[in-house]
Amino acid sequence: MSTILVVEDNKDVSFVICETLRSYIGCRIISAEDGKECLEMVKKESPDVILLDIHMPKMNGFEVCTILKKNKQTKHIPIIFLTATAADLKSRIRGLEIGADDYIVQPVDNLELITRVKVMLRIKRLIDDTTLIDPTGDTDISGPLLSSEMAHKLRSPLNSIIGMAELIQKPFYGTLNKKQKEFSQIISKSSQQLLKVINELSSGL
Repeated sequence: MSTILVVEDNKDVSFVICETLRSYIGCRIISAEDGKECLEMVKKESPDVILLDIHMPKMNGFEVCTILKKNKQTKHIPIIFLTATAADLKSRIRGLEIGADDYIVQPVDNLELITRVKVMLRIKRLIDDTTLIDPTGDTDISGPLLSSEMAHKLRSPLNSIIGMAELIQKPFYGTLNKKQKEFSQIISKSSQQLLKVINELSSGL
């Protein structure tokens, strides 16, 4: 059974998220109230997905994510940031830059929550199936996980997406409204993150 860690300092919000996941996905749910407790839980429980609140006392979500993504034993765990507002573009961009895999805006929509967590669980299962990690945290791979041909097939359309996302932000093609600009920036950042993963897999990490 998959394990999901919910890190949220608001107990009411944490309860709602945990119960929703437990009811609709049927996974094992564990929770933490702050960044320090999160790091302790990750070390002890090895969750498959982490839902991480950005704004927490003592240690915020960015700090926690940075620590987890720099650790060989935890860098493959998908992290979904919980953001306070849809207008918090800078937080979302920063989250993607430090390695977060997705984000959900609060208050959480149940359908969106379930869908995004299921996607991250599938990604984690794919990682587990293709990556061997020993107890010391060293990645044991005899060769690239993606052939050069497959990597090329993935890079080509992805590079087009990145190029088009950047192109539509140019003033020459008209002025985007605030929401359109936000979406194009997120597409660009997410695509670059995915391209980085493809490059790592095709080179054997």
